Amino acid sequence: MGKKKWEHQVDRTPEELLDDLCKQLKLLWDACKQYDAGNGIYGVQIAVKLRVLLHQTTQSESLLRQVSRRFAFSCPDFLSLSTVRGEMVNKGKTDFVRSPLVQYQMVHQPEVPPVLTVEPLLPEPGKRYVRRAFKTWWDGIDVVLIDRERFLTRKGVVCLLANQEGGAHLQPGMDEKTALLRRREANPLQITAPLPDGPTRVYAAETDRILAAVARTIAAETLYTFQKEILPRCQTALAAEMERR
Repeated sequence: MGKKKWEHQVDRTPEELLDDLCKQLKLLWDACKQYDAGNGIYGVQIAVKLRVLLHQTTQSESLLRQVSRRFAFSCPDFLSLSTVRGEMVNKGKTDFVRSPLVQYQMVHQPEVPPVLTVEPLLPEPGKRYVRRAFKTWWDGIDVVLIDRERFLTRKGVVCLLANQEGGAHLQPGMDEKTALLRRREANPLQITAPLPDGPTRVYAAETDRILAAVARTIAAETLYTFQKEILPRCQTALAAEMERR
């Protein structure tokens, strides 16, 4: 016998839907705290939570789509923490991995390994940032350059981590972009700096950590937009609906 199919699904009440949204935001924030504490592997779990909130398919509806439809409001523009306002500079002309959604740090001392540490971007209080329409923010701008021909949007980063890195399931193979990053076959960003005694050192970014840092930045943008824009709209609409009952 085949699998028994449910004949009817019971819709969530507005209260239940809002409660489920708050739970997913809490799970995303918890994964971010684990990442911030130094557990880089949580970048994959961040991506899984972002997919639940934002990724729309023919088989599943994102929570963003569900709440905007149920509470009857237009999707707001999303915060963009990108270090550039438009397309990446020299996109398609460079062959090293880079992203405007991360920053690089190094300790320029002889006894410290020559590594460029990849760090996410986080909102700074009082600073003004660009906002973008969700469709453009999510899948209209490349935010990771792998080489001259391969790029990833925010949607691409989230789905790559969630679908191929074991967040939701682990595929038997990897796509080409994932393999290039994980196996460090893509050219890393390098910076050459002289030491006080004369020799120069070459500092290289760890390419396999870039996607996790980008996912953390996307999470920061998402949490900010939900907390400042989307949750208040849901709560206002729900309060008005309860008054009419």
